Amino acid sequence: MPRAGSDPALWLRDALLAVGARNVRHAGPHRYVFRLGRNGREQASIRLGIDRRPYPKRPDPNLARP
Repeated sequence: MPRAGSDPALWLRDALLAVGARNVRHAGPHRYVFRLGRNGREQASIRLGIDRRPYPKRPDPNLARP
């Protein structure tokens, strides 16, 4: 826990180093959207503002491995 008056960014950097954390590149977060409605007809009538894509079933081959 950072002490009063200390820089939280420096504390976080030191804490991450202490536990051996490292940066890992990835393709980005997945976004899931669910249509809310009382029944299927209401759900089907809702337009979504994102493109529909298949569920990501395999890990990204470009990820860094330990």
